[in-house]
Amino acid sequence: MQLAELSAHDWAKLSELVAHIWIFALAMIISALSYMVAHAMLPSLAYTGDLPSNIALRMRMPLYTVMAIGITTVIVVAIKAILLALNILPVIYPRLAI
Repeated sequence: MQLAELSAHDWAKLSELVAHIWIFALAMIISALSYMVAHAMLPSLAYTGDLPSNIALRMRMPLYTVMAIGITTVIVVAIKAILLALNILPVIYPRLAI
């Protein structure tokens, strides 16, 4: 299989796809960290008495919001990246199947 030559437009599409992959990874990391803090660290701090329980509960709500925004971003960016990949792959590989 021989690759097609890429034009400047194709390279721009590939760079847009790579940017989406970076945003996807960052959103995953932010969502995972906020989940970890909300469900592991804050309850542990409240259980040991290092943090009052009412403050721990109030600190969880913003973390839930960050987590919800992060998961929404992950889903939207993943769908958009897949659509971009499906748009650019036939240009790069004109014959995916023999």
